[in-house]
Amino acid sequence: MPRRLFEFTCVKGHTSEKYIDESERVITCPHCGNDASRIISTPVISLEGITGHFPGAAAKWEQRRESHIKWERKTGR
Repeated sequence: MPRRLFEFTCVKGHTSEKYIDESERVITCPHCGNDASRIISTPVISLEGITGHFPGAAAKWEQRRESHIKWERKTGR
């Protein structure tokens, strides 16, 4: 079974992350030694500006390539 990254919190409020099997629901808190339960955490999503455009690797590569071509034309290289 593949190991995945999960977030855990204990009764004292410590939050930690750990790669575990999906079947594990409780781990020992690395900070205080109490039982820590798996929690659902919010994913981090990065949007570009206010347009809601999701920048992809191909789009970033194309922008860098265009700027490099402009730089080459400008410097004569």
